[in-house]
Amino acid sequence: MTWSVIVIYVTQFARQTGELTERARDGDTLALGQLYELFLDRIFRFIRFRVSTAEDAEDITQEVFLKMWRGLKSYRAGGVPFEAWLFKIARNSVIDHYRKQKPAISFQNAPPIADTKKSPQDTALESISKQEVLNKLKKLKPAYQEIIILKFIEERETKEISTIMDKPAAHIRVLQSRALNALKKVINN
Repeated sequence: MTWSVIVIYVTQFARQTGELTERARDGDTLALGQLYELFLDRIFRFIRFRVSTAEDAEDITQEVFLKMWRGLKSYRAGGVPFEAWLFKIARNSVIDHYRKQKPAISFQNAPPIADTKKSPQDTALESISKQEVLNKLKKLKPAYQEIIILKFIEERETKEISTIMDKPAAHIRVLQSRALNALKKVINN
């Protein structure tokens, strides 16, 4: 895929998301459903990496979309991009989930997530290396885990991560560098 094709795709996706958001804000339930379908897998995956069970991830994902639906009227497209706003809701919902629990459940107990779009052979081969990286990732502190997941698994831009994590972009770049260095040390040990 060339750079221009990627730019066109991102632009079309942003336009589509903006149009769906406006229609959903105006009460169009079909547009609301399309937003749900568009972001469900990505939000679930983001949450699943942060909680210990698939059931918790499903519950939190449901909460995220409920909060999205309730907050859609107050969302303003001129401020934060919709996708960043939705990921911020997801991040805060995960934080709330852990605040509600007295004994914290470790991210280290999270099982791997299967990629269903690939053949079983490809999935098996990739899961070995992915599992190794995930096991190493689990040894990092939560802030480093989060930045690596957002940047490299969810492929978020620094500006979006800055919005999601409520930290300046410069701080995100420093965190990312530190997280990668920490991951490198863990992998090499």
